[in-house]
Amino acid sequence: MIASISIIDTSIPWEKCKTKRQTIKELSDAVNTIVSSNDYGESIEKLHIGLIAVEPIYDKFAKPRRPRYTEHKETVAFGSIPIVIHKTLEIEIKMDYTQVLTAEGDRLRIIVASEVINTLRTVKLPKKVTDFNKERFVADLESYFRSEHLI
Repeated sequence: MIASISIIDTSIPWEKCKTKRQTIKELSDAVNTIVSSNDYGESIEKLHIGLIAVEPIYDKFAKPRRPRYTEHKETVAFGSIPIVIHKTLEIEIKMDYTQVLTAEGDRLRIIVASEVINTLRTVKLPKKVTDFNKERFVADLESYFRSEHLI
């Protein structure tokens, strides 16, 4: 399984957002290293967790969508680039804008880790996801986050 965590929508100024994206990418890479070596079932090959952090005035435009699962889809981007999406689950998480804006480094990692764990614990997976071991996946993430003192 491949897992990724990234900012998908933000109104944080670019100069501040650049370092935040790098911090989140490093956390995402570490999470991916942990989960890629484990088997959680056949339903999900890729898990994308998208973070939304927008100013309160933009809240109505940036609502997180419910989890989406794509079993198989082939499409073309920009008229000629083939894209294949296979067994992919996408989850969006709305973050507290002020917390994300003011947090840097380890504090940002703690906020993101906490939100990811809380969301994964409570998320209701789509019906097509039949054999994903969510409990073990969440337990592995919690174990990693605890070892890094993030939760």
